[in-house]
This record gives sequence, C-alpha cells and structure tokens, in this order.
Amino acid sequence: MIEIFEDMFDEAESLAGVDTDTGKELSVLVRRLRDKEEQIESAEMHLKSLVSEKHTLTTESIPALMDEMGMESVGVDGLTVERKLIVHASITQANKERAFSWLRENNLDDIIKNDITCSFGKGQDNLAGDVVGMLREKGFDPKTKTHVHASTLKAFVRERVTEGKEIDLDMFGAYVNNAAQIKRKT
Repeated sequence: MIEIFEDMFDEAESLAGVDTDTGKELSVLVRRLRDKEEQIESAEMHLKSLVSEKHTLTTESIPALMDEMGMESVGVDGLTVERKLIVHASITQANKERAFSWLRENNLDDIIKNDITCSFGKGQDNLAGDVVGMLREKGFDPKTKTHVHASTLKAFVRERVTEGKEIDLDMFGAYVNNAAQIKRKT
C-alpha cells in the first residue's frame, strides 16, 4: 500500500512543473496518436482482407471458371484475362540431399551451384585469388555452400511441369497453380 502512495507522489511531483495548457496539448496529441494507430490497424486489416479476396479470385475462382469454359484467354471490359502458371519452390534442408541426388542422377545438376567463401585480413588481397586447395594449405578454412538459386529452381519446376516431365513436387518444396492475370488491351 505504501508503494502505491509513493508512486502517486512521484507521479504528482513529475507533473508539478507542467502548466495546464501544455498538459492539455499533450493529451490531445496522445489521443491523436492513439486514433492514428487505430486507423492504421483498421486499414491494415482491410488491406489483408482485400489481398486475400484478390488471391482467391486470381488463383481459384477465375481460373476454375476459365477451365470449365475451356478458355486460356478472354476479353472483359477492355481487359485481357489470361491463365498463367504460378510456381513456388524451395528445397528444404531435410530434402536437400535427396533432391540434389535426384538432379545428379537425372543429369540435371547444371542448376546446382557451389559457393565458396573465405574471409581475408588486411594485406591478403593476392591470396584471395588462390584456389580452395591452396587456401587449405595456408591454414584457411573456406566455407562452402551448395544450393540451387530460387529463380532457377522455379524456372526448372515450371519447365518440368509444362513439358509433362517427371518431378517430385514435394521433394522440391514446389507448389504449382494456375492463376488469372489481367492485362490492359493496347
């Protein structure tokens, strides 16, 4: 109980030097800030709702109806609506070894990249040009990374799917979907 009174006195003391006009101005500004935060939160929720509805129209409703109608493209109100193949892919760490093995076994390993990184100190610029073996001989420990660039992976998956070639979408973390794309007629 004593702590509560001490807190009240401390707060009262901190406000002792504030005149009423300045205090009112501060209150008005704090209320305006709270109002802006609430407006932003409401606008962000509305934007999320609009984005979600756009996604549903783009990836589900319009492509499904165009499929049903057997259409790849259609003109509506001066716009051209085309079906577009959407591809997302990302090899997870858990699938990396299996995916890379599959790529190598199927002679598709040209999309696999090997990065080698090594940090050098002051005055070691010439040494940076040496090969990895020379770096290890000199006591450096180069870091290596084997990966497939995200854009390359997406293009690879798109190509395999569109050409009807074998591909394990789960192994490559791939998601393929048709979507509607609107273009203005020129």
